[in-house]
Amino acid sequence: GSAGGPTGIINISFIEDVNLYTSAFPAKYDNALSGILQLKQREANPNKVQNNFRLSATELAYSADGPITDKLSFQASARRSYLQFLFQALQIPIQPSYWDFQYKLNYKINKKLTLYTLAIGAIDNFSFLTPDELTPENEYILHANPLIKQRSYTNGYGLKKLVKKGTWNLTFSRNMLVNKLDKYLDNQNPSEPTRTLRVHSTEAENKLRFEVNKYNGRWTYSYGAMTQYDAYKNDFFAQVRGAATDSNGNITQPAIYYSSNAALEFVKYGLFGQVAGNFFDRKLTLSLGLRTDGNTFMTEGNNLLQQLSPRLSATWSITDALKLNASVGRYYKIPTYTLLGYKDTAGNYVNKGNKYIQCDHYVAGLEYLPGWQGARFTLEGFYKQYA
Repeated sequence: GSAGGPTGIINISFIEDVNLYTSAFPAKYDNALSGILQLKQREANPNKVQNNFRLSATELAYSADGPITDKLSFQASARRSYLQFLFQALQIPIQPSYWDFQYKLNYKINKKLTLYTLAIGAIDNFSFLTPDELTPENEYILHANPLIKQRSYTNGYGLKKLVKKGTWNLTFSRNMLVNKLDKYLDNQNPSEPTRTLRVHSTEAENKLRFEVNKYNGRWTYSYGAMTQYDAYKNDFFAQVRGAATDSNGNITQPAIYYSSNAALEFVKYGLFGQVAGNFFDRKLTLSLGLRTDGNTFMTEGNNLLQQLSPRLSATWSITDALKLNASVGRYYKIPTYTLLGYKDTAGNYVNKGNKYIQCDHYVAGLEYLPGWQGARFTLEGFYKQYA
């Protein structure tokens, strides 16, 4: 349940641009150690409502976008899988089933002020079918894998304003994941006495961020602050070893089980700033960023100097098509909620004394723009040290 599966939940027809930062990513992004994938959603068609209906071998999808009024536009999509019906007809024991949804509303209050909201969500159910012919392979699949139910969504609201030589952006968002994994001796006939695994977890994050972006001649700069309220719950149960019996069916060794429960709530916060300039007739671009983060849960979480995260990048244009890029930086990520929420038998949080995960980057490479529309080639070498 951690890799996301073979199907992404984002409607790519709504995406205008994608940037992959393998290092030296902007300081406004927090809690990332190795890279940032930045997705920019396109604007809706300003002239008329467009409808798109898609039928594929695995799913059914509908999307629409366009103007509602002169100031209000929308984008919306929904998708439903029918792969489970195909697998049922083919007598394949696994039964994947999913929904996903996406929308965006954009309201131009006036020429300089825009209010927008967007959301994306998914429902994922994974169950089993007992085939008419129960082969050893099918029997293994039925008994070795858990039943999965996942619900996730992200919903955000933003207010963006054009100011002299720049913009400011105020956003509030919430993302939530409900994850349930259940496994029984017989997944087709589940009952509590035959349960071998339960992983039920819920994590929610409520984020508020303010950001200013400005330019002045050769210089561009940005700064801002963020805060978020995090809540996490986890209910875990696993059968470590089943009961051992003798030839008469008498239990010689009882089954061994492990269980734990965790719940925590805390506040995270951060400050960031970035400045960039170009020199030597725009052949050289330098960018310097700095951020720091803290939280109210960890013992040393409020020591902002301990999580100070600087990053410096440089780009030299060898020709109009060829560039040399280099960067160095330090990045921090808070430990996972599962680790932070772990308690001992007395109910004490064991890992409150942990520190942020740290990663130092040293990166250099070449970038080539061949002149084809949208094409770019890069070759990079990197050294990353984790602590």
